[in-house]
Amino acid sequence: MTSFEIIGDISDIETIAAGHKIREVVRLKKLYGPGRWRKRKGIAIIRLANGQTRRAELHGMKRTASAEKNLNESDIWIKSMTIRKQSSRRFAVCVDNSEYPASLEIHKLYRVLSDKDAEREGDLRIVDESGEDYLYPADYFVLVEFPADTARALKKSFASGLQHTR
Repeated sequence: MTSFEIIGDISDIETIAAGHKIREVVRLKKLYGPGRWRKRKGIAIIRLANGQTRRAELHGMKRTASAEKNLNESDIWIKSMTIRKQSSRRFAVCVDNSEYPASLEIHKLYRVLSDKDAEREGDLRIVDESGEDYLYPADYFVLVEFPADTARALKKSFASGLQHTR
């Protein structure tokens, strides 16, 4: 079950990154196949699982297939609510990526940003594989607490972008 439904058309769609400027392009090609990948954003009205509607900014990936491969075009939209509160940082381990395999890796540690409205709705604001924060169902994660020294080291590591090195 998806935690939201897009109501109507997505408007104001624009490309915000392309090709090698997309951090997870190698992973996307491995999961979904080759093509010209674009990171896009747009605005839509969404209905949350509890029935409430909101105007939200959606982020997603679009693959335009190469002509010689004759592949189908695909869109993979990933939600991102426009409300952003980053007052505190926590961490969580992904235990389910079934609806978001291009954005989340099982058993990987992710930074959690504070968003009380999202948490009341049963979601967490996670900094995912794209390096940006999006809302995901809270039950896809297990929150993890670390000793103060470890938490400081992790925050420093995540802030410097080391979480993306492999």
